[in-house]
Amino acid sequence: MSVDILMWIPACVLLALLVLTLTAGALVSLFRTEETTGARRALWFAVVLLLPVAGALAWLAVLQHSSRAAAAPDPGPEPLG
Repeated sequence: MSVDILMWIPACVLLALLVLTLTAGALVSLFRTEETTGARRALWFAVVLLLPVAGALAWLAVLQHSSRAAAAPDPGPEPLG
């Protein structure tokens, strides 16, 4: 076995841990949120599992967008003048 290959092992392990942590965090977030239920939750679950990095990042982006939209104050009716 070449020394060059052995040098890549820590980088591969670190990358695998990062992907695993990102995916697990997205799945925990998915099941803790109350806005997503039923078929929609199952669809997101499948997307996150099938595309771990892209699916997790997409879910976290959607979650961030929905939480900002929910936190934004309602401006009320516009004045008629």
